Amino acid sequence: MRVMCVVALAHRVHPDCPLILVGNRDEFHGRPAAPLGAWDDGSGIVAGRDLQAGGTWLGVHAPSGCAVVVTNVRGAMPDPAKESRGALVTDMLRGSGRFADPPAEDLGRFNAFNLFAVGDGRARLFTNRPVPLIMTLEPGVHALANEPVDAPCPRAERLRTALAAVVAAGADPEDLLDTLMAEDDPALFLRGEVYGTRASTLVLISADGVVRMIERRYEAGGVAAGTTALDFKTG
Repeated sequence: MRVMCVVALAHRVHPDCPLILVGNRDEFHGRPAAPLGAWDDGSGIVAGRDLQAGGTWLGVHAPSGCAVVVTNVRGAMPDPAKESRGALVTDMLRGSGRFADPPAEDLGRFNAFNLFAVGDGRARLFTNRPVPLIMTLEPGVHALANEPVDAPCPRAERLRTALAAVVAAGADPEDLLDTLMAEDDPALFLRGEVYGTRASTLVLISADGVVRMIERRYEAGGVAAGTTALDFKTG
């Protein structure tokens, strides 16, 4: 599964929202996906869904407030024998399954990835490029894209800077969807006819556990294909 290509995380630094997660999912337009919604399998997951492999690229576990998002890493040939990165996200969200809390030695079971996981008051970075690594993140603004974590990435830095400005101003994070995450920013939004930005997603979790998730979806050429906005409380 090709997965979200750029994402930024504000962890415990915004005055109203201890967690802000914003990112673009870039994918083949022909790959089927279900829009953002509560899954009907009893897992408590609220996410879009990859209908080809069955996992997800970004989601929130409604009972716990855990949030997880994954990107691939460019330049690494995918191995179909590897475990699904979408299944990794699903296990981590629901807190059960083989990869609910994977140790570093298990990260090599997956094709190349970067991942943010936030829950229980902490934020962690998981990656297996250039080497398997699990890192606890300090409060701050962090970003990932499709580069190894030790390599510079202008696309990730552009989004990190934009989110940091929102945090510093105490501004409404939803403005990100109307500016840098919208289709008028060619540095972040890919308008390809075959492969491009499929969705822009914003996750806000307030100090009292209220979650707001907004997903804007796009078809080939960057044509708007619908918006879903959900509000719910954790716990």
